[in-house]
Amino acid sequence: MANRFVRRIRSGEIGTIEELKSEFKTLAKLSHPDLLGPGAEGDEFASIRQEYETALADFERHRFGARDARAEVTDAATEDAWPRLELLIKRGFPKIPRHEKETLRYEYARWRLARSLDGELGRLFVACESALLGMKAGSPEGVDLVLDFLRSLIEYRARGLPAMRTQIVLELGALRADPRVPEGARDFVRALALELGIGGEIGGVAGA
Repeated sequence: MANRFVRRIRSGEIGTIEELKSEFKTLAKLSHPDLLGPGAEGDEFASIRQEYETALADFERHRFGARDARAEVTDAATEDAWPRLELLIKRGFPKIPRHEKETLRYEYARWRLARSLDGELGRLFVACESALLGMKAGSPEGVDLVLDFLRSLIEYRARGLPAMRTQIVLELGALRADPRVPEGARDFVRALALELGIGGEIGGVAGA
């Protein structure tokens, strides 16, 4: 028998741990033998509790895993971070979502990107995100510079024009020298540029 909670998590009906707990409490009240009176069996309550604990223990995998597996059927670049980075930017990266529906859409896009980055790139991405969130209110122009450069990288990867490469090299040099851009963001964009074979001609190491 399928886990009733997992099924609803994967379908999107249950989107948060708080909703899962609330659903469990509702079902527990309807099935707990102490509340049903003398002679009531506890089998149904035990089954509900077991399914709840299973769903809770691996909530994030249930929440995103099935959706990601379905996406992989139609996404030939399953392990490719670039389309996922583009989608996350369209979702408003970097941001703290304002409401639950927005949170689900944004966190799913973020999760897919993080899942496709290797260890070092993943670490740099988290540092970049944290740095940009920290400066969003006080120095939004620095955030815009980073996002514009990321869009340039995405476009270059799609089109690969030599003139675009030259422009990106110039932009990267300016970005790394701009005091409005935090180190965490500089490291990440340089690492992404190097993934495309761009930036080695500037010299130095990431963040230098």
